[in-house]
Amino acid sequence: MSGFTPAPAPCDGGNCCPPPVARINQRVRDGDGFYATVLYVGPVASAKNQKETYVGVEWDDDTRGKHDGSVISRSTNAIVRHFKCESSSPTAGSFVKPSKLDFGVDFATTLSNRYVDPDAPLLAPGNKFDGCVAMTKGGRPKQIEFYGEEKIRSRQQVDVITKVALRGEGVSHAGGEPGKIADYAGHLTEVDLQGNMLSDWEEVGKIISQLSALETLHLNANRLCNPLPLPPSLAAASASGGFKVLRRLILNGTNLKGWSALQPFTGVFPNLEELYLAENNFSDILASTSSSGRKVSGFESLELLDVSGCGLTEWEQLLCFSGLPKLKSLIMNENDITTIGAVNPDTEFKDLAVMQISGTKMASWSGIDNLNTFPSLASLRFGKSPITSVMGGSEARSVVIARVGRLDYLNGSVVREKERVEAEKMYVRRVAREITLALSSPSSETKKTNDSDSGGAEADAKKAAVIARHPAFEDLARKHAASMLPVGDGGSGGSSFGADTINVTIHSMAAASCTTDPMSKRLPASLNIGRLKQMCKRAFKLDVDLQILQFKADKDSLLTPLDSDDNTLAYYGVCDGSQVFMNEVDVKAKARQAEKEKEAEREAEQRMQKQEDGAKMMMGVQQMQIDQERKAVAAASVSK
Repeated sequence: MSGFTPAPAPCDGGNCCPPPVARINQRVRDGDGFYATVLYVGPVASAKNQKETYVGVEWDDDTRGKHDGSVISRSTNAIVRHFKCESSSPTAGSFVKPSKLDFGVDFATTLSNRYVDPDAPLLAPGNKFDGCVAMTKGGRPKQIEFYGEEKIRSRQQVDVITKVALRGEGVSHAGGEPGKIADYAGHLTEVDLQGNMLSDWEEVGKIISQLSALETLHLNANRLCNPLPLPPSLAAASASGGFKVLRRLILNGTNLKGWSALQPFTGVFPNLEELYLAENNFSDILASTSSSGRKVSGFESLELLDVSGCGLTEWEQLLCFSGLPKLKSLIMNENDITTIGAVNPDTEFKDLAVMQISGTKMASWSGIDNLNTFPSLASLRFGKSPITSVMGGSEARSVVIARVGRLDYLNGSVVREKERVEAEKMYVRRVAREITLALSSPSSETKKTNDSDSGGAEADAKKAAVIARHPAFEDLARKHAASMLPVGDGGSGGSSFGADTINVTIHSMAAASCTTDPMSKRLPASLNIGRLKQMCKRAFKLDVDLQILQFKADKDSLLTPLDSDDNTLAYYGVCDGSQVFMNEVDVKAKARQAEKEKEAEREAEQRMQKQEDGAKMMMGVQQMQIDQERKAVAAASVSK
């Protein structure tokens, strides 16, 4: 395994190497690269040698182990539990000899090894690796050459860069003599330590306390212990005003459990502007903020907060973040929230301009309607939700644009004025149709009494119930009244687009039938798109699988796709006088596109293979350099 380091021999206790004995909650990995957390250190009841020390671990991959932390005692045959896994899997735990585990490497050494000393001997003097050959097809040796070593080396100097990435390097602690990191890398502004073996906040504090210019720190995918109480390095920083330069902190998937664990960070990182906390657990946030009126306190400068996948299920939990005075962007994807409540625009989320709520369990459109109460909201990401699962992408986009009037961006795309107008008109048509259908279905009580007064009251109640589900309807109907047909309210006017039947004209744009005269039809608004495609097949001789249907309500409208065979004309807001266009799927273009996608996949695989080969080569080069340095040191020792 790349970077594998066996358990080190005991040292003098300095900072030069990791502790020789495993610690509880320490992160380790085995020779195959599987990561685990130490939960037990000591003898094992099922072992032959009862005096031998084992390390009990819980694997990140819960299929890697053999048990759940319990074994059968060799002497009593009773079950003995040495530790309990967090996972419910019966195969998450193992007992491993310390010599079989990698306890990680220190930050200082990893950083210095990653960036080569400019004065170090060249690995390929004259562009050739000494003694390294490859056999040709004819069986002759050929010298391996390496061009550009000096150029590469000039770009691998810590003093000429401001950002470093040490992802997956096995970093577990700071290391180095006091001040060594500061002297070597104190000017760095961004350090990426994603996917390493850091487990102790004390070691994190030791590293960043020596990086005085650090603005961005990536710690995601390090399973860190609870930071409470604050370890000495962070407590000292907090007492002296905190790390004032740090603006961006990424803590996604760092095993944080409870908002209370974050509260002390307000003093440690007083000027944070962006905080990423995805894939942690803050389901206790209501209890954690009860003393502050269920509002998050501190983090006075925070503008962006990511709490995606953090076990949040209630709107009241999310409302706690309204206590952040400068919050402009709130990312809360993949949480099981079912609604969003209305806010007080004077006191809650006053500056929130960006919201992401994809992958939630939004159960009704009322939560989306309540977004209109956020005074500054301009950008929204929303999808993968129960209320949009039955819709096509363009249809869901149209509905959201109509319901939330102030959006400038939806799912990363600009909402242009023409798109907004068309979405609003379509929305008005759909709601009007819904009103018509509600009014045309009298209740059993009305049929029994045949009382016109009670019938009128019931009609008003039905109409009010529909409008209550669509609070934007009346304003939008008034807004577009001059450019639309009259909105039907259950009357018998045949010209209303809410009537039971509508006049449409169907045009073929397919190559084989584009010269065929358009087909005018009076169709029931309840006709589904699948049936309409069958009509087009008979009229224009094009198989339904090759049809693409779109419609325009008037000549100035944008084309709207009719992209679900199960939905009706009324569902899409197809009104009296609409134009339906049938286009043909370009089979050859579709095949070409599929081939392009396959080719792109092949190229991506080739690039990845080249990158892997290059990485292996560089690792080999680094190992050769390390071996040369060791030989030089050994030679120097012998000469002395």
